[in-house]
Amino acid sequence: MKKMIVKRLVYHSVVNNEIFYGAEQYDGQLTNENILGAVYTLGKHEWCPYRLGLYQYNTSGELVYQITIEEFEQYQKSWYNLLSDSIKRILRI
Repeated sequence: MKKMIVKRLVYHSVVNNEIFYGAEQYDGQLTNENILGAVYTLGKHEWCPYRLGLYQYNTSGELVYQITIEEFEQYQKSWYNLLSDSIKRILRI
């Protein structure tokens, strides 16, 4: 197994202190500023450089989420593992 680092957006709800994880995965080589810059929308978000995050507001101007980035480890099968799984599947039939 090969270990890879992936990054995801994390939404911290200001209203009820819940945490939501974004579904989209980003490459671990990208910087947090690049990922947040891709998500940033003028008028909807406010850049928060000292926390490396964004603040997301609703239409009435109330703060809804603080958006940050977290790293996660993800394991990907190598070619050897895929080959051994295929052989095992064929032998079971």
